[in-house]
Amino acid sequence: MTPPPALSRPPTAIVVLNGDDVYEDLFSAGLKLTELLAGLGFAARTAMGTARLAALAQAPADLIVLYTAMGHFPPARQAALAGAVGAGAGLLAVHASNVFPSADGRLDEDFRLAYELIGSRYVSHGPRPHESRFVVESEPGHMITRNRGPFAISHEHYQLELAADAEVVAWRQVGAGREPVLHVRQHGRGRVCYLQLGHDMRAWDDPFVRTLITRAAWWAVAGASTDRESTEKEAVAV
Repeated sequence: MTPPPALSRPPTAIVVLNGDDVYEDLFSAGLKLTELLAGLGFAARTAMGTARLAALAQAPADLIVLYTAMGHFPPARQAALAGAVGAGAGLLAVHASNVFPSADGRLDEDFRLAYELIGSRYVSHGPRPHESRFVVESEPGHMITRNRGPFAISHEHYQLELAADAEVVAWRQVGAGREPVLHVRQHGRGRVCYLQLGHDMRAWDDPFVRTLITRAAWWAVAGASTDRESTEKEAVAV
C-alpha cells in the first residue's frame, strides 16, 4: 500500500498509551497497533503517557492513536492533541480513551476538551451482563465499513454519550436502539475516529476488528489529502 497522495514519504504514526493495565491490556494493544500500522507502511512508534502530546507542534505525526485507561491527561495536553488534529493530523481513539472522570453522571470539566475532540464519553456498561457475544452491524456506505458485513464478537459493553456531530457508522443492536461501536467526526482539517472495541486480545486478533483499525487509520490520514477520493479507494481495498 502506498502513502496518501498528499504525502511524498511514508506516513508517520504515534501510538500513545496512558494510564495503567489494571482493567485494560495497554501493552498488548500497543504492540498490536504498531504491528498493524507498520503493515500499512506507517513509520509507527509507541509512547507511554500523554506528555508526548505536548511535543506534537514540534514533532508532528500524520496519525495519532490514543489508548488511555484514565491516567494523567491534563487540559494542556488535551489542547495540544486537539491543536494537532485541527491542523490536519488524524486521530484514532480506542476503547477506554473516552472514559473520563465524572461526578453524579456529569463530566468533569477538566476533560471537556478530550470529550469534544473524540466525540463521545463512556457512561456505563449498561445492565448486566456487562459482556456478551453480540453482532456488530455497520453503515455500508462509509469507507471504513464498506463491504464488511455484520460480524460477531465477544466483548464488554459501553453505553456512550455522543457529541452532536458524531456520526455512528458501526453499532450493536440493543432492544429498539443502537449502542455505538464506531463513530467518526471532523475536527478542523483533521479526521477523528473512535472504536469502542479493543478491550483484550480477543479483539486485537479478530480479523474484522483488524480491518476496522487499518481502514480507520487510512481514513484518518486522508483528511488533509489533496486527493481524498484516490486515498479512500485504496483504504477500502484493505
